[in-house]
Amino acid sequence: MELAQEESSQLEVMGGGQAGGYTSFTPGAGPSSASSAIRSRQPSVVYKVGIYGWRKRCVYLLILILMAIVIVNISLTIWILRVMNFTLSGMGKLRITSDGIKVDGEAEFLKSIYTAEIRSRRNRALQLQSSQNITLNARSNGLGNVTSRFVVGNRNLVSHNERFIVYDTRDNMLFYADQNEVKIGTEKLTFTGREGAVFDSAIQTPSIIAESGQSLSIESLTGKLNIEAPEGIQLRGGAGQITASCLTGLNFQSTQGKILLDSPRIELKNLPTGSAGTSNSQGVFELCTCENGRLFLAPPESGCQATVDLCT
Repeated sequence: MELAQEESSQLEVMGGGQAGGYTSFTPGAGPSSASSAIRSRQPSVVYKVGIYGWRKRCVYLLILILMAIVIVNISLTIWILRVMNFTLSGMGKLRITSDGIKVDGEAEFLKSIYTAEIRSRRNRALQLQSSQNITLNARSNGLGNVTSRFVVGNRNLVSHNERFIVYDTRDNMLFYADQNEVKIGTEKLTFTGREGAVFDSAIQTPSIIAESGQSLSIESLTGKLNIEAPEGIQLRGGAGQITASCLTGLNFQSTQGKILLDSPRIELKNLPTGSAGTSNSQGVFELCTCENGRLFLAPPESGCQATVDLCT
């Protein structure tokens, strides 16, 4: 009995310290009635779970917009794949094979293309077109510097190489050019220009022949013309004549041999006459020479008598 009174007094002290706190117990009351009294005095709190009002409407609107965007993106992706003809082997006329890339139609490259080989289809021509120019570069393996360049421009064709070589289908050299020399490997070189060919320096060739029915002319307009050969020089006109003309002097010189004029008819025109007199009725003169090699004519009656200024 004393223990129950002590507990009730303790509960009263704990409950009476705060207003609206725990309910005090009276002696003789049971525990069930005390707990029910405590629950009846506590206020009830209700928590609402979810989104309500205008927030709910905004969420639904955002979901609808996202669904519309996803549907549009999927539709555009399917349309692009359909139009561009994307497949596992390539895109459109572009096919990816084990040997490389195969293009069945025309291909346009906006920037540079790097490749080891370009081939056309069988029995089809390969065409390279550009609005400006076409440049082909070959680079060194180590540093990547350009070692050779081939440029096809609007009005010119330029090649930058140490050596330029042209072969035929049988690997015979047709043309060779480098810094030191130029070689032409054909059996016959023909110049078809109206003005012929102009050489700033010497040329070396075993034969110079004109086309059939055409004349051959070798001229030096402002300098000297020298024709030299270690063994011999042959001038031959098979169906016509050979004419050599100059302004001042025409020299034929042989240091160790002779100069042979072999013809059934040799004419020396405009030779001066050595002394006064006339030829015979047939117009025959004597051909005379001075000590310096100058030729002149003389009447047959007077002999080779020259005037003072003839042999000087």
